[in-house]
Amino acid sequence: MLVYIVLAVIIVPPLLVTLIGRAIAAPKYEGKVSNHFDGKKFFNPSGKNSKGLLDAVKWQREKREKGVWNKADDFQYSPKPTPSVLGDDLRVTYIGHSTVLLQFDGLNILTDPVWYERCSPVQWAGPKRAIPAGIRMDDLPKIDLILQSHNHWDHLDIINRPKIWKRDKPLIITTLGIGKFLNKKGIDTVVDMDWWDVHQYTEGVKITCVPAQHFSGRGTSDRNATLWAGFVISSKIGNIYFAGDSGYGHFFDQIGAKFGKMRLALIPIGAFKPRWFMGNIHCSPEEAVQIHFDVRAECSLAIHHSTFPLADDGQTEPIDLLKEAKILRGVAEDAFFVLKEGEFKNV
Repeated sequence: MLVYIVLAVIIVPPLLVTLIGRAIAAPKYEGKVSNHFDGKKFFNPSGKNSKGLLDAVKWQREKREKGVWNKADDFQYSPKPTPSVLGDDLRVTYIGHSTVLLQFDGLNILTDPVWYERCSPVQWAGPKRAIPAGIRMDDLPKIDLILQSHNHWDHLDIINRPKIWKRDKPLIITTLGIGKFLNKKGIDTVVDMDWWDVHQYTEGVKITCVPAQHFSGRGTSDRNATLWAGFVISSKIGNIYFAGDSGYGHFFDQIGAKFGKMRLALIPIGAFKPRWFMGNIHCSPEEAVQIHFDVRAECSLAIHHSTFPLADDGQTEPIDLLKEAKILRGVAEDAFFVLKEGEFKNV
């Protein structure tokens, strides 16, 4: 009897992890081989790909200094955003992490909408929000378009996404393979794009899918089975760049050369430590400033920080280091700015 108990203890937990991991995995993309898809998996052409499971175990087991995170006990939600913005104005509202509301020319666009309490397959475990989303989901104006950069749990909230979609039926522009996952959840207004594909949204607005250096996956069997990317919105009010989630690469300079100046860039700055583990997939604040120059941004908003404790950097460390990097590179305070959750700025 004891032998059976010991075997159960050894076998059952890994088996459960495997079964659950397969159950929550996203469908795999099927398509032509390219310079970033080998027929089964996507990869970064630079060769700078994400670390594997053994490296993840090493990171978790090594002695390391973790930054401080504090829960916002006195948080207050911001008022409802204006229904729309017209003329040549551009309003950007930081909701939290990589979720941003862009308003211009009568359009309301969300990037990587996440209202999860935890960015995890379950809401009782996993990285927990330190700061709530700055705008209540029910207070959002009518959403016309969603830009979805990849399918990680801290970027694709499949609990709340159907709620937004049922209310407003926005078009979701995303990357190769993610449309099939969203279709399974009953969402059918989806356009999948490869790097450098262009979607003409309206006569005056087009979306270009651009490269990023990252990885994808929601379970144990779908790692790199769908694509990751950034997006450039081209319109009469100028170019807007959403970098998604990315390590640093020379493609940023290519993006800047192709589109010219960006009126606004949304650039990630957090979850960058330790560099040996995170460096390929998440840029540091110093690299974020270089991206600001590479994509020729007139101004940039810092995203992907202070919300979920995903790495070893502390809650305010990315912001503090961004400030130092801006001083070192001669970037004005308003040229690469930080907003509090729910705060907006006209740029």
